[in-house]
Amino acid sequence: MNLRKSEYLENELSARWLDPDRAKNAYSYALQFSSKDRYGLSEATVGAIEHVNIESYSVADAWLKDRLPAEGTVQVVYGDDEVCVIFASDFLAKWQSIFVPARDDAIVLHNLGKGVLFYCHEEELEFGHRKA
Repeated sequence: MNLRKSEYLENELSARWLDPDRAKNAYSYALQFSSKDRYGLSEATVGAIEHVNIESYSVADAWLKDRLPAEGTVQVVYGDDEVCVIFASDFLAKWQSIFVPARDDAIVLHNLGKGVLFYCHEEELEFGHRKA
């Protein structure tokens, strides 16, 4: 079992990990929402982008919960071989435990709407709405 899967289990998160082909497709899809010039979302494909530096986890947590619905599921995309689907409510409850500063960058896509989140390893969050 890889490290990331074991971290999800340690945090008691039930995740469905995509098989290699589906993970590559999900990664390719998610990349269109990532900026090619900086760590963050692409203004070409994402509208109404908001940014927060994580200086306080409680403030960042409230900021995120105001933007990302707890209903449905989210697809968490780390790379072309690490993509999982978890309940949005579980993600909101444990995002601080599954993202590791200085290691992770991830794109999170909500299944019930057009919301997209970018987590940057430099402890920054960006949220916006997919244009496509």
